[in-house]
Parts: sequence; structure tokens; C-alpha cells
Amino acid sequence: MIRFLTILFIPLLCVAMVGCIGGEPNITTPPPISEAKRIVITPLYAEAGAAEEVSKLGGRISVNLATRLEIIFKNAEWVYDRSSKLKPIDDKLIELGLTLAQVYEDPALAAKLGQALEADMVIVGMVEKPSLARRDDNRHLMKQGRQGGISGTSTYICTRLTAIGRTRVKVIDTNSSEIIFNNRIRSYLKYWYAYQTQQSEQQIYKTESERLADLGKYLSLRIAYSLHPTGLKLEKEEQILLKPDIVLKGTGGIFEFN
Repeated sequence: MIRFLTILFIPLLCVAMVGCIGGEPNITTPPPISEAKRIVITPLYAEAGAAEEVSKLGGRISVNLATRLEIIFKNAEWVYDRSSKLKPIDDKLIELGLTLAQVYEDPALAAKLGQALEADMVIVGMVEKPSLARRDDNRHLMKQGRQGGISGTSTYICTRLTAIGRTRVKVIDTNSSEIIFNNRIRSYLKYWYAYQTQQSEQQIYKTESERLADLGKYLSLRIAYSLHPTGLKLEKEEQILLKPDIVLKGTGGIFEFN
């Protein structure tokens, strides 16, 4: 009897754990945006406890996404908050007594917002706190000359900055209140610097604000591609936005900026 209960209990426990770990299921089939005449894009709301710059990032992503999709789907009308003065989404949310978090979490409320704005679809999303990091590589490297030999006697060291942004984006059909797209989208940006050891204190790096601005651009491109992959070029998840135009070599061979 104990063995039978054990056999029965373990699969149920595994299912429960998968559900907790995996969270909500992904729906990656691109939504039929071309069939919609009017589409709402809300600002991406920041996860609980996120700083103000994360909320600004959510607004920046939605504006960049909307302007990107407007170019592709010219026959559709796009409704989104363009500025602090022109903000139809924010105004309607206040009128309905709703928040960005509520319309993100509840498709029925997202549909209610869409109906109030006379839209066919509503695109909502959540942005997590970005991960901004720096890694110094203190290996001493030598610059290679044009003929493949060592150029000069100065040694170089390298530093890599990264910016990782994660979002979850959903598309809700206003008429049915059903989620027709639901996917977690990530962007991983890298910046490489190589400098002579004696100049390390003079090196100027991308600021956190600049990296957040880059995430606002590249996350929106990644989202647009996920929503309409047949009409847009592939936007890779990992992008190297900056790297030195020199060849460096150490004891392990040519240094790879990757």
C-alpha cells in the first residue's frame, strides 16, 4: 500500500513542481495582427519593487514597439502613450479604475480596456529589473600588427559590460478575452573595451542609462520580430554592440570578443 501511494504521489509532485517552475505556458504562434484594424499597446509595467528607471524602460519599449509596428502595418490604427501629454492608455486606465498590473494579469480586464478604446487587440507586457554587469579580464594581451606579428611593446587588458533585459508580452483578443500570444522575450547586449594597462583609469564606459536606452531599443525589436517574424529580419537575442577594432593575442591564442 505504501509503495502504491509512493508511486502515485511522486508523479503528482513532479507535475506540481513543473507548474510552479514553468509558470504560465508560452503561446509562441504569431498573432494575426494584419487582420486587426485598431490595436492598443500599453506601457510594459515594471515588476513589483523595481526602480523608477525600470518603469521608464517599460514605457520606452512600448513606444519603440508601436512605432516599429506602425511602419509594417500601415492600415491599422495604433493606440499608445506617446508622451506625458498624449497618453490615451493612461487616461483610459484612470477612467476605468484599472492599473497596468491588472490588465497584464487579467485578460478580461485587458479586453475591457481594449473595448473601451474600440480596439481589436491589446498588447500588454511586464519588464523585469535588467541585469547590468561588468567583468574585467586581467590577462595581459599583446596587440597584433598587420603582418600578424606583435605591434609595439604595450600590453592590453579587456573589460566587458553587459545588459540583460527580460520581458513577458501578451496579446489579448478583445472580442473573446482570450490570450492569443504569450511569450517571454530576452535581450542580451555586450560591450567590449580593450585598453593599455597604464590607461585603465582614463577609460570611459557606457553608462547604466545608456545601456538601459539600448535595451529599450533592442527589446522592442526582439518583441516586434516575435510578433511578426515573417515580415521582419531576425533580431538575435545576443548582440555585441561595441568591440575594439584591434587583434589581441595572449598565451591562449587570439583573444575572442564574444
